[in-house]
Amino acid sequence: MKYFIPDWEDRLDPEFDFINDEYSSGHKKNPYQHDIYAHHLFKRPPYDGILFSLCVLKSKISLTTDGNNTYHIRDSSDIQSYLKFSSATIPLEVMGDCGAFGYVNEEIPPAFYNVQNVCNIYESLGFNYGVSVDHLVVEYILIQDERNGRRVKKKLTTAQKKKRIQISLKNAQQFYDYHRTKGFRFCPIGSAQGYDLKTYIDSVDSLVSMGYDYIGIGGLVQYKSPFILEILEAMQTVVKKKRIHLFGVLRPDCLEDFKRFGVTSFDSASFLRKAWLRSGQNYLAPNGKWYTAIRVPQSDNRRMFDNAKHNGYSYQKLRKLEKDTLEILVEYDLGKASLEDTLNTVLEYDVLLLRKGNDGKNLRKKYERTLLDKPWKSCSCEMCKEGIQVIIFRGCNRNKRRGFHNTWIFYQKLREINKNGEITALINDEEGNIQKEPESRR
Repeated sequence: MKYFIPDWEDRLDPEFDFINDEYSSGHKKNPYQHDIYAHHLFKRPPYDGILFSLCVLKSKISLTTDGNNTYHIRDSSDIQSYLKFSSATIPLEVMGDCGAFGYVNEEIPPAFYNVQNVCNIYESLGFNYGVSVDHLVVEYILIQDERNGRRVKKKLTTAQKKKRIQISLKNAQQFYDYHRTKGFRFCPIGSAQGYDLKTYIDSVDSLVSMGYDYIGIGGLVQYKSPFILEILEAMQTVVKKKRIHLFGVLRPDCLEDFKRFGVTSFDSASFLRKAWLRSGQNYLAPNGKWYTAIRVPQSDNRRMFDNAKHNGYSYQKLRKLEKDTLEILVEYDLGKASLEDTLNTVLEYDVLLLRKGNDGKNLRKKYERTLLDKPWKSCSCEMCKEGIQVIIFRGCNRNKRRGFHNTWIFYQKLREINKNGEITALINDEEGNIQKEPESRR
């Protein structure tokens, strides 16, 4: 199975100064030209390719006026150059889709996403794979309330869901025909949408009848794993030896089943984004256990500054606490500070960070576990060579490094599955129990 990571411009400054907490001069001059991707940071990139959604950088894609349907993205004439693949240690692939989540609230896909335009973009920019123009089938969309201008939920009717399926299938047929007529080089992927077992299977059957050899199953993020497996099992008599891609779905406890049911690729940014979106599972150790990252937010964080001021802290005092916290964490990593002193310093600064709900519950115990185990010292990945910096929850340069580490750990486990067909455990909680991985909505 191939793993594609969605592109959200997740780059970082390779020369970031952790001690002085400063960007390099190269980043300050031109972040895009200077900053690099995960495939530049690892000897073996932690993915097989990148999923590029047109809606993410739609404004950066331009058509030349020479009449030859030549496209550019920023200053690049091909997607590989834009993603800086020439510096990658191994060849990588790019899969393109429209990013239907970007127009999910529209009745029909906007004009930019007409079949010919999307096909021409894929071909002109040199995508390896291109997904047909689809329309997500969801339970609710957001519409503007005419009375107060606010966005409110509106439940789709069965008729509206069926219309979206038909839009996706009609576009898929036109996409396939246009691709074949033009003799385009990229591999076409037909996107199947549905809202129950029958509609999904009917969509897949229609795509196979059109001639597609590669079928992408969309809209699955909203469903639980048993239903996804039910779809894959029911598809077997329809797809036979066709290739299957799962959009936005990474269920660690189901990877062996995915392989058994013939899934050939999937995409997800789950392991990357958990580095900064979760309160208790930010760092995945090589043994499969999750750890809480140590939060040291910037002192100029407005909410933190206001809270500190409310509690009688001057800005100078706040800055000193911040500096002391960063310094003692480095000293602890070097064996020059005690666990107790480090925890006390971290928590004196941490308590000024306002949180919602139970985000700060039992932090001392969680931080103590992280600092005692020092999981970064048992990891051989390039990100953990920065030492304790990878476990500090602060800014994109630390957070993304931790996210790249998480992705690398996952990818090593996936390679074991691809090689051996089985794996004992991928993700564990603090007690070593296997955990199911929730997906963020794609």
